[in-house]
Amino acid sequence: MTTELLGVGVQRFVDAALGDLEPLRPLPMALLESLGVLLAEDVVAPGPVPAFDVAAVDGYAVRSNDTLGDAQWSDDPSKHAADVRLHVIGDLTAASWEPATVSAGASYTVTVGTPVPVGADAVVPGEATDGGLANVRIARTPQPGDGIRRRGSAVAAGAVLAPAGTRVTAATIALLASAGVESVLVSPPPRVLVAATGDELVDSSRPGFSGSVPGRVIDVDSPGLAAAAREAGAHAHRVGIVPDEDEALRLLVEDHAHRADLLVTTGGTGGGHTDVLRRLFGLDDVVHFETLPVEPRLVVGYGRVGPSRMPVLCLPGDPAGALLGFELVLRPMLRRLAGAPSVYRPAVRAALTSPVRSRADVREFCPARVHRSAEGGYRATPQAGGEAFLTGYATANALLAVPEAASDVPAGTELPALLLDGGPE
Repeated sequence: MTTELLGVGVQRFVDAALGDLEPLRPLPMALLESLGVLLAEDVVAPGPVPAFDVAAVDGYAVRSNDTLGDAQWSDDPSKHAADVRLHVIGDLTAASWEPATVSAGASYTVTVGTPVPVGADAVVPGEATDGGLANVRIARTPQPGDGIRRRGSAVAAGAVLAPAGTRVTAATIALLASAGVESVLVSPPPRVLVAATGDELVDSSRPGFSGSVPGRVIDVDSPGLAAAAREAGAHAHRVGIVPDEDEALRLLVEDHAHRADLLVTTGGTGGGHTDVLRRLFGLDDVVHFETLPVEPRLVVGYGRVGPSRMPVLCLPGDPAGALLGFELVLRPMLRRLAGAPSVYRPAVRAALTSPVRSRADVREFCPARVHRSAEGGYRATPQAGGEAFLTGYATANALLAVPEAASDVPAGTELPALLLDGGPE
């Protein structure tokens, strides 16, 4: 659904940028430090889990034949009852390491995770006994294997625990740790620098900030994009505000060329006489700039700068365009650098719950809430758009793509929807 959703113009630009990038070189990482990153190779169990037969319940390790008494095996568990008493010859726990053997007429107390003693073929749970200390009365006859977790029953030696491309979660770490995995080969998170350009910009987090005043515009782009990049799994650093000066931009590239896998800038892409960034980076076609046929307006540039040929993505200064540029262009680039098996978010077709209006000459992306329909499929409720795009984006879980040929789109029309974090309700 990618081209259907993005449109030909956007798809062509994104494909060109992705074609210029290679996944970062994999590196080994301690298991606990790998939370949130992608595995670069299959992780295989070095041995079986559990490594030996262990007790699955707290109780008594026994030889099942010793508990038969006058009873015979039957398919009816209620008939597996015998008033049998066994000697308790010791207590074992999961920390027990010396070999133990159950002889005829004897038993050991065991706790969950205890290695099953030699000769025992069942563990009778404590509630099926009288809890005796020196001697124990067995009230229910076990089947061979009852109360035991067999060697390799959870994971066989050589089994794939987590395939390449898996994002490591807490559950992944727990599984790998259970198999004795200490480190994994991962695709490192891309190092991203985010800089906003513009003499008019002001940082709302600076001491003494008292709100917007004429001639000063709050920097929305760099905190928003840095946060979005982190959500996508990147190590994003917000450089802050860079003046509209050639020398300041050159220093930005020189100072950070060896510290980042990607530089992201906002502002200065329009092509006017004040757009220093486009004038500087556009020289000799070092960075290719293009106006993509979408709404919110999206003028973007991609290329490589500096002696190290650092990739740079230039996004517009308008916050709506910058956030849309993240979803359509920057996020797929981060996923490519991270070695992800799929660079695009999932997409579905969703029926409108209310009509939308759109410009007929561009593909408009509208914030929406997508939910599953009781009748099957998906429905989409448009959120605030246009000038209020940021308001709608903050409550949206999807972006609807309204095709170029459409202007008045009635309720019930199915449109492609790019699912954001959280997915459909």
